[in-house]
Amino acid sequence: MNASERALLNASTWLVALSGGGYFYMKYLMTGDDPFSVIHHPLQPHALALHVLLAPVLVFALGLVTREHIIGSLLEPRRRRGRVTGIVALSLAVPMIVSGYLMQVLTDPAARRVLSGIHAGGGALYALMFLGHLAGSSNGSHGANGDGGGRPGGRRRTGAMP
Repeated sequence: MNASERALLNASTWLVALSGGGYFYMKYLMTGDDPFSVIHHPLQPHALALHVLLAPVLVFALGLVTREHIIGSLLEPRRRRGRVTGIVALSLAVPMIVSGYLMQVLTDPAARRVLSGIHAGGGALYALMFLGHLAGSSNGSHGANGDGGGRPGGRRRTGAMP
């Protein structure tokens, strides 16, 4: 994974996590003046809009690093650091993404409540596992770029030629 891919993945992950966490806090942990209002803070709709607009950037970033970083790391038997946290984070990303999209189109209140729980819980756990993945896989043993290749731009050499 090169520096721009890493920056995009990190920035999109944390911006989506912060906007989602802020929205969760405003919607479920705050109380407004009007007991019949679903908006408990004036910034609540903006936090949701920001979250919904930033989430596709995170999905794109995950797709961008899938071939080289995710699949490449899984196929490389010598790379062990960060493997478990990476696999767990990736397995949490799938229900987080699917539930996020389904919440926008389903209208049944019971289904939306279930999806909300899956999305919020999965999103929070994804952010924690992503943080654990960063902490567990960042050391000097993965090459100069922390990518396992030790080559500029994070690209591994392929083919028979040295």
